[in-house]
Amino acid sequence: MKQWNAIRTLVQTLQGDTAVRSIFLKGSLARGDGDEYSDVDVYCLVHDHELESFLDRRLDHLRHYRDLLFWSEANFVGPQIVAVYSNGLHLDLYTVTASTLHTTDAVKILYDPEGLLAGYKGSSFTLSKENILKAFDSLTFSLLEFESTFRRGNLVWASRLASHISGELVLLVRHVYDPSNGQLGFKKINQTIPEAVYQALSDGLDGISPANLPDGLCALLDLVEETISKLPDDITSAMNMRFYSFMAERIRVLERSKIH
Repeated sequence: MKQWNAIRTLVQTLQGDTAVRSIFLKGSLARGDGDEYSDVDVYCLVHDHELESFLDRRLDHLRHYRDLLFWSEANFVGPQIVAVYSNGLHLDLYTVTASTLHTTDAVKILYDPEGLLAGYKGSSFTLSKENILKAFDSLTFSLLEFESTFRRGNLVWASRLASHISGELVLLVRHVYDPSNGQLGFKKINQTIPEAVYQALSDGLDGISPANLPDGLCALLDLVEETISKLPDDITSAMNMRFYSFMAERIRVLERSKIH
């Protein structure tokens, strides 16, 4: 795959940089579930005293593979370059130091002569109880916003709100059926949840276009309630079901009355 061609080229140039102490991958390629469509998450662990000089050389290293169509800087877990190559490959180059390295997700070590990553133990993408409750509260409040927006006749914005609701729903679904990857949301969800559940989610999403509202959202609410029934008692007992039930019924009234 082109991803590995790029990785091999970058490792060759990066390991010759005096600032670089270790090179590794994160993301799907590190976990072993990447495919030809995967982006590449390359991490360089550098000496603290050479951090600034290395940042100035990043583009030179990236261009060793091929021409860049696009690049931009970000700072998600550290200084980052988001790069898109002339063959369409998306690669993110992250720069960390020993003190800023976060042990999240699995890693695939590419270069580590000092053994800095020998004891690395990546954490999973599980959702905490607080994460789940926050997602549920956000979903419910978005139902409130959806109702007023739909009644005003702004179906485009109502559709966007329904999409947001689906994003919170999928966190609950993922927690039930694929808890170790709950934070990944929609990513590869077609491979991790039961086919019937995936179809119910897909059908609901088909119905949240402006012309089909509110039918699709009501279908998603059916899936919300089915998913809640599978959550443990310590989570459901903390959910604000009074507010959710109030709003869910108001959305179903919209469906029954077909207000447009």
